[in-house]
Amino acid sequence: MPAVPVTVDARQLDRNIQRFHQQVADAGCVTRAHQKAHRTIELATRQVLAGAAGIAVHSAQAARDLAAAGVTDVVVAWPWREPWRWPLYVSAAAELEHFAVHVDEAESITGLGRAAAAAGLQIGVRIDLRHTPAAEVLPLARLADATAGVRLDGVTGYHGPETAEDIKDFALLGRRHAEHLVGVAASIRAEGIDCPVVSAGGTPTAAGALGVEGITEIVAGAYATLDAGLAAAGACDLAEVAISVAGDHADLLVDCAQPWDPGSVAVPLHGRLLPGHICPLARNLMRGKVEITVVDGGVPVDRWLPQGRPDRE
Repeated sequence: MPAVPVTVDARQLDRNIQRFHQQVADAGCVTRAHQKAHRTIELATRQVLAGAAGIAVHSAQAARDLAAAGVTDVVVAWPWREPWRWPLYVSAAAELEHFAVHVDEAESITGLGRAAAAAGLQIGVRIDLRHTPAAEVLPLARLADATAGVRLDGVTGYHGPETAEDIKDFALLGRRHAEHLVGVAASIRAEGIDCPVVSAGGTPTAAGALGVEGITEIVAGAYATLDAGLAAAGACDLAEVAISVAGDHADLLVDCAQPWDPGSVAVPLHGRLLPGHICPLARNLMRGKVEITVVDGGVPVDRWLPQGRPDRE
């Protein structure tokens, strides 16, 4: 019988989740699990049940799918700019207790505000510092504070390891980026504007970010399954990687190299392959409609189908 293409070890998965959530909680912060690392509703709800404050997604449709599964707090973690998305965000907000989106330009704030106010709703906006020039941050914060239909949820950013030099000290990278986020939030508050959330992203950089006073949230995706790239970087052990691919399905690992190690897409372990980078694998599974078999003590107990419906005009 052919090997199961992709398996997740439920016990290791839960150990990884519990350890990461505890690390974040011990620092006085909350975890927001990013769905991009697995693209399954089942694992997202598992993370929430285990203590994640909410989920990060890339579309309003993904937010609505999670709402239907009982998740109450979702953030669209990409600053989409197309006006046709505003009504989709309003529909998602109507189904969730807390809904916010990333923004990086004035037109997104005013357009979303008009759509939300017309529906009698208020949607959170997070200024995405990855894409916002420094000179525009305070004007955007003032605009969000003054615009009906939106509220300034806070600031957010992500600076993951991209080079071999970055990965040498990923904790330092996380700390420096977190310090920048906290400084920007302080400048907004100095204007008399509430800025409740200061959100830093990343599984390997979380340890550094958590050492910075003022960070309130960690957005991370890979922490549940982990991957061989994180193990090679020293962020975990190979034995802690909870997901594997059968050797005769290596085609699922196309593009699964970490940016700091483009030559490695998989590591063999116990007759199977551990992905070098979990996020491309999740994308490949979604595109190929390949299920993940969940095993507990070696026994299959569930099947998850990665999905992540994009928004369409």
